[in-house]
Amino acid sequence: MIEPVSQFVVEAAPVFAELIRRLGWVERIDRMVPVSPEDCRLSVGLRVKALLINILTDRKALYHVQRFYQRQDVELLLGPGVTVDALNDDALGRALDALDKAGVDRIFAELSLAALDDCQVPLECLHFDTTSISVYGAYDDASQLRITYGFSKDRRPDLKQFIFGLGTCRGLPVYGSIEDGNLSDKTWNAQTLAKLMELYDAERLKGAIYIADSAAVTPETLAGFRRHEVRFISKLPNTYKVCGQMIRAAIEKERAWVEVGTLSDRKGAAVYRTQSFHRELDGVTYRFIAVQSSSLDARKEKALAKRLEQERAAWQVDAAAEGKIAYACEADALRGLEAWLKSHRGYHKVTARTVAVEVPQKRPTRGRPKKDAPPPPVVTEYRNIIEIHAPEEAELEAARREMSTFVLITNLRDEQRYSNADILRMYLEQHEVEGRFRFLKSPYLVGPIYLHNDTRVRAFGCLMLLALVLYSVFEYRIRERMARETEPLILPGKRKSFRPTGLSVLEMFEGICTMEFILQGQRYRVANTHIEPQLERVLSLLDMDLSIFGVEKKTA
Repeated sequence: MIEPVSQFVVEAAPVFAELIRRLGWVERIDRMVPVSPEDCRLSVGLRVKALLINILTDRKALYHVQRFYQRQDVELLLGPGVTVDALNDDALGRALDALDKAGVDRIFAELSLAALDDCQVPLECLHFDTTSISVYGAYDDASQLRITYGFSKDRRPDLKQFIFGLGTCRGLPVYGSIEDGNLSDKTWNAQTLAKLMELYDAERLKGAIYIADSAAVTPETLAGFRRHEVRFISKLPNTYKVCGQMIRAAIEKERAWVEVGTLSDRKGAAVYRTQSFHRELDGVTYRFIAVQSSSLDARKEKALAKRLEQERAAWQVDAAAEGKIAYACEADALRGLEAWLKSHRGYHKVTARTVAVEVPQKRPTRGRPKKDAPPPPVVTEYRNIIEIHAPEEAELEAARREMSTFVLITNLRDEQRYSNADILRMYLEQHEVEGRFRFLKSPYLVGPIYLHNDTRVRAFGCLMLLALVLYSVFEYRIRERMARETEPLILPGKRKSFRPTGLSVLEMFEGICTMEFILQGQRYRVANTHIEPQLERVLSLLDMDLSIFGVEKKTA
């Protein structure tokens, strides 16, 4: 006789539970965040594990997490003796308070490095960037974490926000921070450099290269790179005068370009070429690399078209105004024309000429002139006639070349060890950190933040970053193994891929349930959902099998 059945909606929860176990996160958290007397029922590490599994499988507000675990095999995920009632929102909220009190920067640093070590990835090219997370509700701007208005990368200037700062190595997060909503990227880069030296072992950072966008190039950050002897690669901002000078110098030296070719196997990928310069900036010699791309992106093409239209309209108005000016002599008119042409240098072509115009003057007396009165005097005036013509195609092509050229700055001056192509390739891999942000902002992960104070928002932000680490390890391990496979992975929708995203693989776990029943005094666990061979293949890529779902025989 079969006794009453328990059914669990497991999906991908056991996978992440197993990853957390292998990384030893619960034990590491419990060492850094001791449990308080009122929380002796369940350690902070276990409660954090419960929250991470929930975030990655069924993102809910804190007061809904307990409901989520009512459908889960709690002991399978969190260990023997753990019950659903220990996961109430008060207990989870106190875990967030404990995390924040212990220091989320230090906690994230240790846990992320544990993941990096588990994947056997050395600290090499570190990519840094920030993004904003919009929130609803009222927050005190005077709190420790200022959840306030700032530049919104979500394009929601009407909402308050906080900032996520992130550093990645081969797509694996190694640095994370939760910042004020109005913190600028320039300030963040300088602060991040200082925190890196504080949180991470200096010996381990020796082989690292700090890679970021142009916001990293400020006098303060450059001084930090020199002081801490940190190697870096960044894009030189256009606001630096030397940037335009080097772009023009590179374009003029057409034969000096070194062809790099494409750096991607994507169809239609851009073709690059480079020139290298060694110049001083604020008294320090750096290596500058002018990079020209074969493709002008849509934003720059649109900007060029807008600039041409604005120039044409402005010049036509100015030309009409100049044409109304009457000069007393030809010399004055020529000087006026020279000044006009000097102040109107751009893309459009100009033709101009100075003409003499006979202008009758008014009669010296009023009334009808006498029949024998002499005609009114005639004065010769000089006017400039200016016509605006469309730019020549050669000029437009030169403008496109200049707009598709940018300059990299680095203190890696050894061109034998690091070629221009190497520097460019490392910089273009900046997309890996941007890809992590896309996951953080995806509907799969992001939901309303039902937290009432800034400390819990900061702690929960740390959990979101830790969830990103787990997701990244999940994706990294599958991709690394697939790189050695000869058959592609078959994803939902019969899509084939040797390099699948973590999100596409997680779709394969949707709807998986297990059932537990007792038969003749023995307890059995079975999967009551059909397990596709491709799903078992995914588990094998992760060095796992169906046992993570608990589908083995147990003694009642």
